[in-house]
Amino acid sequence: MTGKPELPGESGEPGEPGEPLDRFVLPLSPIAPRQARVRLAAGLAGTGFAAELTEIVVLLASELVTNAVVHGRGEPVLEIRTTDHQVWVGVQDPDSRLPQVQQVDTDSLGGRGMHLVAELAETWGADVIPGDGKVVWFRLRRESPAVDG
Repeated sequence: MTGKPELPGESGEPGEPGEPLDRFVLPLSPIAPRQARVRLAAGLAGTGFAAELTEIVVLLASELVTNAVVHGRGEPVLEIRTTDHQVWVGVQDPDSRLPQVQQVDTDSLGGRGMHLVAELAETWGADVIPGDGKVVWFRLRRESPAVDG
């Protein structure tokens, strides 16, 4: 899936950009999103990416990890890759069901995660990994419109 998709599917992307900055397994637990936020913020601190971009990356990654914990069936694996111009984050879990962007219900306490990803990421997608679940990912440029205004 390419562009700013509203519905997930096969991304058609050529692969993750750049070199891996970090890759780690998270517990299938409510503490996983917090652990991901702390580790991502620390990992991005030395990359030269703007604080605003780091905040968006941490927020969106936390949403993907939350979805993996709530809807997945095993420990999520988070990977982050960077180049001089962009950051890519993917969360893999053993559940092959693809995420859905829900209509935002103002009375609901949840259901906004993929909506945030679709709105703030330059591009995002979800790819089934045969026999091994899926990876849901997003990409942001260093000069992301969400950051620059």
